[in-house]
Order: sequence, then structure tokens, then C-alpha cells
Amino acid sequence: MREVVLWLLAFLATWIVLLVVVATILRWRLHRRNRVSPAVRSPAPVTWLWAPTAPARLHRRLQGAVAEIHLAPSHTGQAIGAASVDDLRRELEYQAVELDHHLVIAARHPRGQRRSLVRSLGEQVEEVEQLSVRLSRLSARPEGTPSSGWEATRQPPEVLAAIARQLDLLDEAQAELTAIERAAGLVDVDAVLPTTSEVTTARFSPPAELPPRHETP
Repeated sequence: MREVVLWLLAFLATWIVLLVVVATILRWRLHRRNRVSPAVRSPAPVTWLWAPTAPARLHRRLQGAVAEIHLAPSHTGQAIGAASVDDLRRELEYQAVELDHHLVIAARHPRGQRRSLVRSLGEQVEEVEQLSVRLSRLSARPEGTPSSGWEATRQPPEVLAAIARQLDLLDEAQAELTAIERAAGLVDVDAVLPTTSEVTTARFSPPAELPPRHETP
């Protein structure tokens, strides 16, 4: 009986430890996802990930703006005046983090003051969104190439013609290889495989008539 009790206690303790570990991981992932910048912790509550309140919506819009910045590739050498594109992106991301902190503070104010504060912060959030789109577009098109890596100057007819040329070269290489094999005395491919006309004749030729059956009385 004592062994059974000890086994049940060990089993229960194991499950409690597993639940604690899973809860800790989920909590860490939620707080990680709740960040505006991946490198900075956010003071916003985790409920702002789905809450319909105005500060929560602005918080998620800041997350989307920073994500828009990070979608574009990095170009350290590209400069605009005295600042590079990467410097502008880091500065804009820092401003988004600062606005997120102000949103948390504004959400703690009474309702009358909170509305005016959130409205003012909403205008700044909209400006951050517009600037993030401009920065991502600016840094996503170096020398006419989009962020996907495809060449924007090549049109479909040109690409299809290039593919056709590559296939022609492959056909010529295959024909040369077949000629070399025949010259070396290897198996003749045409002797082993039926020709196209033979396959067509065999496929569409009518079946031979069967001899009449003789029934025994």
C-alpha cells in the first residue's frame, strides 16, 4: 500500500512540474509576442494582444508598423543625407517603443483624460505607420530588385524565352550523348524502344479478328 501511495505522489508531482513548465513557456511566449520591438520588453499587459480597447488596438498597430520595418532587407551602405536607412529604421523603432510606453501610462488615467491622451497618441501611431511603409519601400527596392530577390525588369515573355533556350541546349546535349553511345558500340536506343509511329500504330490499329468458335453438338 505504501508503494502505491508513493507511486501516486511521484506521478502527481511529475504532472505538476510538467504543468508548471508548460505554463511558464506559454507565459514567456505570450510576453515575447506582446513586444513592439523584439529586443525590448513591453510594459503592456498580455491582454492587449486581443483586447478591443483603443490603447490595445494602437499597441497592435505599433507592432505591425515595426514588423513592416523588419520585413525589408538591410542596406547599411545606402545613406540619405547624414543618416543611413538602417539608422532611420532603428530610430523609428525606438519611437514606436516609446509610444507603446506612453499608451500604457495613458490607459491608467481616468476616462476623461484617457480619451484625449489616446487620441493624441493615435495620431502619432498613424504617423509611425506611414513612415514605416515609406522606409520599407525605400529599402526594399535596391537597383530595381524587390525584397523577394526577383528581377523586376524581366517580363514573362523574356523569362519564357530564356527557359526555352535552356531546354533546347539540354536537348542538343542529350542528342550528342546518344550519338557518342552509338559510336562506342553501346545499346542502340532506337532498337530497344519502339518508335513513335510504331506506338501510334499499335495503339490505334483495330484488334485482329478471332477465329470462329466451333460448338460441339
